[in-house]
Amino acid sequence: MKRRGLTIALAVLLAIFGTAGILVYVNHANARALAGQRAVTVLIAKSLIPSGTSAGDARDQGLLGTEKLPAASVPTDALTSVTPDISGLVTDSNVQQGQLLLRPMLVTSAQVTTGFAIPSGMVAVAVQFCLPEAVAGNVRPGSQVAVLTTTVSAKPGSPTTAGNSNSSSLSAQAECSGTHQLTSGVTATTKLLLPKVTVLAVGPASVSAQGSSQASGSASSSQNSQTSALITVAVSQHDAERLIQLTEAGLPYLALLNASSAVTGTTTGASSKGQ
Repeated sequence: MKRRGLTIALAVLLAIFGTAGILVYVNHANARALAGQRAVTVLIAKSLIPSGTSAGDARDQGLLGTEKLPAASVPTDALTSVTPDISGLVTDSNVQQGQLLLRPMLVTSAQVTTGFAIPSGMVAVAVQFCLPEAVAGNVRPGSQVAVLTTTVSAKPGSPTTAGNSNSSSLSAQAECSGTHQLTSGVTATTKLLLPKVTVLAVGPASVSAQGSSQASGSASSSQNSQTSALITVAVSQHDAERLIQLTEAGLPYLALLNASSAVTGTTTGASSKGQ
């Protein structure tokens, strides 16, 4: 009888522990579900907020309101209030009525006017590069690059090659499918032009910028866009003049820099050996 009573007591205890475990699991599951459904307060547009409106002005003008939404349905970059660090930022496009205000929607005023922020006192200049000259496409917005220039000249006493741009010049080619090669009787000189400039934007060169006619067809346009790119950099007016002249008279070449890169004004020369 004692053994039977002990068995019954153990069974009752196991049932109690099992029931308690189930209750604990259910409570945790409910807590997780409620956490996803808990209400959070976010900023929404009460009416249309025009592009270029600062967050502070939108708040002060009553264009922003708050709304409580389930946490699970709210993006992680949704704003809950206009804090001092974002009050001076402006909307990069119109914010429609009822739309959530997200952090990526707020940018500096310079980005709204130009598409990117140009450093004070600088100008933005875009230059077309073939991919090898653009570090094989590894240049990104924000990269620091050095700009080198290569020019060619005829050797003394050699026949002039004026009028034949394919043989006498290493200027940026309209098509990037070929290679830059020296011909007999010319010398190429490479030197550093700008030791350090900031890249503002990187984009494919347009068809017209590559000198392609409409008759070239879509296949040619696609090939060109894959082999060339427009690199926009921030430079001073003086350096912009030098860079633009370089694109007309020489071959611009970029060198990607890191924090420890060292560049000097060393000049190197190369002579052709004939074909």
